[in-house]
Amino acid sequence: MSAALDLVASNGGRVAVIWLLLVLLAVIALAGLALPRGVRRPRQISAWLAENARHKREVAARKAVEAQESIRYAEEISVAARGAAATAERRRELCQQAQAEVEAAWRAYQEADAALDRARRAAAYATPASIPSESERAKSLRRSAQAAYRRGDLSDTQLLDALTHRNGWDPALHPVEQELVLARAAVAHRFAAYRDALDAEQEAWRASDVATAAVHSLRQEVTVAATLADAARSALSPNEHSAERRHRVPAHA
Repeated sequence: MSAALDLVASNGGRVAVIWLLLVLLAVIALAGLALPRGVRRPRQISAWLAENARHKREVAARKAVEAQESIRYAEEISVAARGAAATAERRRELCQQAQAEVEAAWRAYQEADAALDRARRAAAYATPASIPSESERAKSLRRSAQAAYRRGDLSDTQLLDALTHRNGWDPALHPVEQELVLARAAVAHRFAAYRDALDAEQEAWRASDVATAAVHSLRQEVTVAATLADAARSALSPNEHSAERRHRVPAHA
């Protein structure tokens, strides 16, 4: 009985060795089939393996560069989005200032229009006791024009016209009539200033809309870039992670 078992065991060992040799030959054959055409000799195989390893290193290095570029872009676009948000906030503040300036310009126009109405009534019902001399009327025009300019009722051009007696500014007119001319000029100036304020307000709102749209666009870009950067970080090796952290853009930049 023991002799039979020994025979089976010895035959089984030989069979196992044979199967191991067959498997090894099959692996070698498959490896040979996997080699490129014309690569069969040991030196050729060694060169092919070295070239394959170099190619893999180049691919890994390129992927690492692409990953770091994705991370860098995500950080830069995040900084840009924060800057755009700050710009949009400033634009909204400018819109509020422009709106306040429109309201102030409208009030100034209404006050000038009320002053013109008073000047008209004064010119219609005034009965001056005396008629000033021509030099006194010229001085009165100069003083009235300069005072109106200081109040903001006249523009630079209007003041120059008044002082040089051009475009309807006549020093020969009675001071009451001069006040009527002055009031009309003030109404024209204040209304022009009101329209300029309206234009400035509209431009401020347009700029604010552009800034707000830029913020929305950049925030969407930040979301996409952050997703790509997270995927890139997960693909980096520990050494590449350390290098990436050293070169990271500061959050407050």
